[in-house]
Amino acid sequence: MTFRPLRRLTRNIEAPLLFESFFVAAVASFLGIRWFLAATGYPRIGSNGIHVAHMLWGGLLLLAAVLLLVGFLDRTVGHAAAVIAGIGFGTFIDEIGKFVTSDNDYFFRPAIALIYGVFVVVFLVARALVGRRQVTGDEALANALELMAGAPARGLEPDDRARIRELLELADPADPRAGIAIRYLAAIPAVPDHDGPLEIVRDRLASTYARVMTVPWADEALVAGMIAYAALAIVGVALVAAAPPQEGAADLAGATAAQVGSTIVGALLVARGVVALRRSRLEAYRWFQRGLLVWILVTQVFVFYSSQLGGLVGLAVDLVAYGSLRYAIGQERAAARASLVAPPDPAPDGE
Repeated sequence: MTFRPLRRLTRNIEAPLLFESFFVAAVASFLGIRWFLAATGYPRIGSNGIHVAHMLWGGLLLLAAVLLLVGFLDRTVGHAAAVIAGIGFGTFIDEIGKFVTSDNDYFFRPAIALIYGVFVVVFLVARALVGRRQVTGDEALANALELMAGAPARGLEPDDRARIRELLELADPADPRAGIAIRYLAAIPAVPDHDGPLEIVRDRLASTYARVMTVPWADEALVAGMIAYAALAIVGVALVAAAPPQEGAADLAGATAAQVGSTIVGALLVARGVVALRRSRLEAYRWFQRGLLVWILVTQVFVFYSSQLGGLVGLAVDLVAYGSLRYAIGQERAAARASLVAPPDPAPDGE
């Protein structure tokens, strides 16, 4: 087996979505465990000196995800494995406080900041692995072949067939493998499109978004919402900074200063997006997203350092906002692509 440099490895075009599923599941499991334990008085599984830590359940879930990924060539299984791995990782990393302290202190104050720091590092590493460069012809062909290999025996639905065809159009037409793949795709039987519950929800969300954004005052409402969001973030961090220092909190001055500074930076990026909205809604969304990323990846680290659980609500709100922006960006990109390929309006009669 020959090892190739990382930049020459074939990327999975669905990797960003898989990473997103992994991180959402990891953060959700971590928040869910913290909430459940606090609500139930921190129960223990085991007795007579035996305690089954939930870190072990996280390890078992990670093992299950690896077995699924290694054992099956199926896109659905891959997405399920990403979610299972995320839940397992969040369950595992939640107990980091026990393993960085000599007295196994689960409530070690910087524990949540450490956990969140790990999430940030893994997020950045994942983005670096995938990269943002254009998909090459070989990568497009490899992904198309994998999608066809994982096609069910009954055939391909129209959406899947169109996606594979788009990938094959990106492949080198002089490559004989592309011609073979095109002929193989034509030989796969077609089946009627069957929308599952997720597809139905996705289509309804898309139609609702398109309908809402055609309202004349939609952009004004968007500006007002983002300004209010940024203002609340600034007010919140100002209240933290103005609060009287608590006993033993002398070492929090640096964390508070970092919270204030990063919150202001994020608000400035949001303001930049408000200005850009006059030119392009997509460009504005990207600036809003950058501001949220500063709050999520920087501000929240110091919030968690200052307060074990105080930042959980803010993080949950930021993640919902970030996910909504990601969805809106996807819808705007899809609309832009559709406008590029849409046929011109027919000329009026008589012209």
